[in-house]
Amino acid sequence: MDDLDGLRDIALIQSALRGDFEFIAHYGAEHPGAWAGAWFENEPTVRIVAAFTGDAAQHDAALRPRLQHPDRLVVESRQQSLTDLRRVREEIERTLRQRQTQTGRRILTSIGNGKAVICVALRADQENLASELASRYGSAVELRVGHFAFPDRRRRHPRPPAGPALEEQTFEGLEMSVEVNQKVLEAGDDGHGRLVLRNGSSERIGPLDSGQPLVGSLLNSSLETVGGYSGAVAGTGLTIDLAPGGSAGVRFIFGTASTREDLGYVVPPGRYWLKVQMRLHHGRGVPLTNAPAAPLTQITIIPRDQELRDDQAGRHRG
Repeated sequence: MDDLDGLRDIALIQSALRGDFEFIAHYGAEHPGAWAGAWFENEPTVRIVAAFTGDAAQHDAALRPRLQHPDRLVVESRQQSLTDLRRVREEIERTLRQRQTQTGRRILTSIGNGKAVICVALRADQENLASELASRYGSAVELRVGHFAFPDRRRRHPRPPAGPALEEQTFEGLEMSVEVNQKVLEAGDDGHGRLVLRNGSSERIGPLDSGQPLVGSLLNSSLETVGGYSGAVAGTGLTIDLAPGGSAGVRFIFGTASTREDLGYVVPPGRYWLKVQMRLHHGRGVPLTNAPAAPLTQITIIPRDQELRDDQAGRHRG
């Protein structure tokens, strides 16, 4: 036990460990060929993890006696140093930029530094590319395809990034409709549209805040959510204030990334229902008032052209 065991707040414990963390980071910078980074782990207890390539024991022996809270240190051995990882990241970014230029299609969702790994998030239709990166870079990369980890399809969070499903509630006088740019999408693509709000009552509606990102979901024939957008999206920051007969439009995005592990990374070709639901509040920080949804719109997902050609070529060869 140490003098931090009585603290229950994770942020307070991390703050108390900040001096040790900075010392460890400074030590790591003095050993660039072996330094693989440091980070906090909060379970089962808050501690500092320091990673090195090669013989981690020698670094443990050098660090632990010089720390204020030595029992909060965990030293791990990793295959790549931060210098190695920077090279890997630069190479991946360069390769994917070239491929995106060649294909004219978006491939990368995000790339960043993780815990002694490079975290690469790819679009939902990039399973083959993920396999290439995994084969080439191994433990240097942590891969995600759409909503799921690769190669083992598992969710980092139990719910889709668009947020938990909300119970539909009507809002008296508020009429909603959806305008979609494309009702037929290739698997892996995103769609865009506009949610139209109209005040059909004789009373003013608002002001109501809707700060969340407006993201549509794909439902199957049983009206279960099976797909959605997997990238980052900013909030609307929108205030709805409609005079009688007034209207407003809000842009939204939806995607074809699967949200169910059994369906794969991309929803299978077929017909789906697009659901657009908007959370409305009477001011920021005020509990949710209503979450009305627009009438469902049918969306058709078709195979990628190249996938279809490859499949046809495979059948012809067979």
